[in-house]
Amino acid sequence: MDYAIKFLETERLSIISGLKNGQHERLWDLQQLDKALGWLRLLQDKGVDNAGRYNFEPLPFIKGYGSFTYYHIMFDKETEDISLWEEYKKTDGSCFLLGAGDFILEAK
Repeated sequence: MDYAIKFLETERLSIISGLKNGQHERLWDLQQLDKALGWLRLLQDKGVDNAGRYNFEPLPFIKGYGSFTYYHIMFDKETEDISLWEEYKKTDGSCFLLGAGDFILEAK
């Protein structure tokens, strides 16, 4: 991924040079390239490797539960007894508030 990031950073400098020389139509290119670089850096920082090794699953809106329904991530402790389940918490102690339209990135 380093190669791709360095390549796009070089292209970014070329686009900026073009903008400075009056090529205003390159602004859209710069914006798109910055989005791509942002995603690549995030994926690299999080250690996400080959895209084919992951599923990107959107959480659906479930009819009948209203528009402010949240999904909870639970540790089931390998039991069917829901009273023993424990909600997963982030490192700061807060719970995830996942809603319709959020995504789950799942390793295959």
